[in-house]
Amino acid sequence: MNWGNKIVVAFVLFAAFIGYMVVRAFQEDFDLVAEDYYAKEIAYQQKLNKLSNTAEDEKQVLMQQMSDVVLLTFPDEAKGEIHFYHPSRKIFDKTFSISHGDDLKQEISKSELVSGNYRVNIAWKANNTDYLQQSSIYLK
Repeated sequence: MNWGNKIVVAFVLFAAFIGYMVVRAFQEDFDLVAEDYYAKEIAYQQKLNKLSNTAEDEKQVLMQQMSDVVLLTFPDEAKGEIHFYHPSRKIFDKTFSISHGDDLKQEISKSELVSGNYRVNIAWKANNTDYLQQSSIYLK
């Protein structure tokens, strides 16, 4: 086998590798963060106002991971929702309504969530003020 044949074999192997990578790339499924991203972008200022209210009033929801539940402790009586966003797959996203007891605590069972990394958005209203807290949690 002379050097000319080796060059041809190298080019053929390189072309096969590139072809394989192109086929793999087209088989990969990518979800958008949100289907209605344009409408969400317009509402971005409201989101900033809610985050500002949370920081100014120092109202934080305490999130603790227990063995079989995620425990949320609210600072006040609240109404709103909790959204668990799974960055890799949209089908793993979950939204829960805030329904805490008299002790201002709410438990969310881990059996309703797939293990992995989540971004948690807690949007609530208390005392006629809107609040938003964003945090991350890794569920085991």
